[in-house]
Amino acid sequence: MGCIKGVIFDMDGLLFDSERICYEAYLHASRKFGFQMNGLVHLDLVGRVESGVVAETRRLYGDDKDVLGWRAFIKEEKEAIRKSRGDRPGKRPGVLELLSYLNERRVPYALASSSVRSTIDSYLVGEYLSHDFRHIVDGSQVAQGKPDPEIFLRAVEQIGCDPTETLVLEDSYVGIRAANAGGFVSGFVYDDVSDMGVVTEGLPILVELSGPEAVRREAQTDFSDLCHVIGFLECKR
Repeated sequence: MGCIKGVIFDMDGLLFDSERICYEAYLHASRKFGFQMNGLVHLDLVGRVESGVVAETRRLYGDDKDVLGWRAFIKEEKEAIRKSRGDRPGKRPGVLELLSYLNERRVPYALASSSVRSTIDSYLVGEYLSHDFRHIVDGSQVAQGKPDPEIFLRAVEQIGCDPTETLVLEDSYVGIRAANAGGFVSGFVYDDVSDMGVVTEGLPILVELSGPEAVRREAQTDFSDLCHVIGFLECKR
């Protein structure tokens, strides 16, 4: 692992606390529709484009289940929860510090998120960061979602760096796999939602899922929060 000359950020659960909104909506949906839910399911689904989430949910619970109904309800719940918070997803620890560092050192960076552009823009506006990201790639701009590296390869073109010299910061398993597949330096920042509870009754989860330790083993490096990325980058200049 050599010098790091650029950084690519995921958004949900990495820049913003929006995955806690998402997981709360998952819990509401699991109780309404009667399916089990826990943090491992969340870790498995996070980072995927919508078509990927639907396909994976069917794999987890069965092709015959009303996955589209669940997803529609989840989207409504996410919007309601977010509005109850004043349309602000909340920043993850270290966001402002890391962005300040990158700007001071003139390190180019981009945002690459599976979310649609309207969601990205609303989150950036809600947290007063709309002028901090000049380079953005959203899920609608790629043919293949994560774990395919397409979204990161598009983002790295915008900042003019080589993938081998670009750190991708991710909170998802599919994101880390995508970064590795594209030849990037992958950095895992775990977004732990275990304190929010689980639903143990209802339709069972049909497959065995991996936890955060499995993601850490695949990531080239991992950080407790975004502040700790600064020390890593200082060592890689």
